[in-house]
Amino acid sequence: MSTKRNRRKQGAWGESHAEQVLRRAGYQIVARNWRCPEGEIDLIAQHDGDLVFIEVRGCAAGIEAAAESISARKLMRLRSAANAYLHDANCGDVPCRFDLAAIDYRSGAVEIVRDAFSW
Repeated sequence: MSTKRNRRKQGAWGESHAEQVLRRAGYQIVARNWRCPEGEIDLIAQHDGDLVFIEVRGCAAGIEAAAESISARKLMRLRSAANAYLHDANCGDVPCRFDLAAIDYRSGAVEIVRDAFSW
């Protein structure tokens, strides 16, 4: 199996695993892998009265490495995609935030970082 296919398979597992952890933490998943020309949002959820855009990142080197792997370009695309979602869904002035679900692929541990990125 190719390395690219392994990464995709691992990424799909990570997103499913993160979704389960988020649901147990009270997140209500609204959309998964929402795509638009500006980019993709891994998970969109409702939580504590906020609409939450969630980036799922995994790394075999641990949770900190997963969190640090998000580039400035990726953040720009996340913000643009979130704005596109808000426009498409006619969300108006709904309170929003960006959370991170960081996964340690070795242990399966997931850390949810609330308000991980600013607008």
